[in-house]
This record gives sequence, structure tokens and C-alpha cells, in this order.
Amino acid sequence: MKLKPQHAQFLAERIILELSRSNLVQINAALPNLNRLTTTLIKEDMQQEYAIESKARELLEAHQDTIEEDEVNEKQLFAMIKKQLAKEKGFLLSYKERYSQLAHDILDALFEESYIDFNVPENVVKNFVIESIDSYFDFHEHAYDNAVEKIKNYKRKLIPGSEEYELIFAKLYEEELNKRA
Repeated sequence: MKLKPQHAQFLAERIILELSRSNLVQINAALPNLNRLTTTLIKEDMQQEYAIESKARELLEAHQDTIEEDEVNEKQLFAMIKKQLAKEKGFLLSYKERYSQLAHDILDALFEESYIDFNVPENVVKNFVIESIDSYFDFHEHAYDNAVEKIKNYKRKLIPGSEEYELIFAKLYEEELNKRA
């Protein structure tokens, strides 16, 4: 699952809430401060990926005529360009590596600001944060899948991508999230 801007704050809150409930760290500041810093780091990570994707789209658009002439698969070409741009910028695209690095960055920032102290080795806490991220994604993927399934069984057929589809999907998705929250 790809993070969207609206997920940043919720993911940050989940990470900080789970950390605060654990015995792995000592919290030395108000939780809203930890949430703000964590949200900022998550958004910065997302912005880096969006910048890479934007550059990849620009390159595709600049060569659109050649792509169409040669009947190149745009989706595959986009992925290849994105991968190359990410490599040049040192941005990790692999889910495990990326969120491992993000967890490390979050903990470093929280520690540097003296918001937390470690009660156990940092790597144990980093793995805990990665587990929080994974459980957040699992939670949302399950809600997403259930909303999609409900739309498939909807009384009338909805056209994916239409405004009506998106509104109904958003409502069903939110209902699924509320059931599990």
C-alpha cells in the first residue's frame, strides 16, 4: 500500500501511541510534540517519492511521441524511470528498506530532540516501529478490500473512477475504518 498525504498524521499517531504504551522507550515530552515531528518526517519521505514520480512523468511526457511510435508499455517505462531516479537520489523504493530507514530516521529525530530515551537497544525499538507501520498498512488494506467488496455487491453497477464511485467508496472505506478503530 502506498502512503497518501492523509495517512501521514494517522500513521505518526499510531507509531507514537504504540511506543508510549510500550516499555521500550521513556517519553520525555508531550505526545503532540512527538506526533508533529513524526508526521513531518513521514510527509518529507512521501514528498521525496512524489518528486521522483513527478520527474518520471515529466520525462515520459517529453518523450510521448517516441513512446507511442515504439508502442512501449508506459507503466513499465514509468517504473524503470522511477527506479533509476530513486537510485540517483539515494531514495529507497523497496518497502522493507524504505520503512526500515524511515523508522530509523524517526527514532534518531525523537532522540536528538530529547523526546525519548531508549530502555532497550535502538534496533529493538526500530523493529517495533516497523511492526507498527506494518500493522497500520494491514489495517488499511483490510478496510480497503472490504470497501471494494461491498462496492462490487452494490445494488447498481458503479463506474470505477466516476465521482459517484469515489464518493460511495470513500463512505464505505470510512465505515470499515470506524468498525476497526
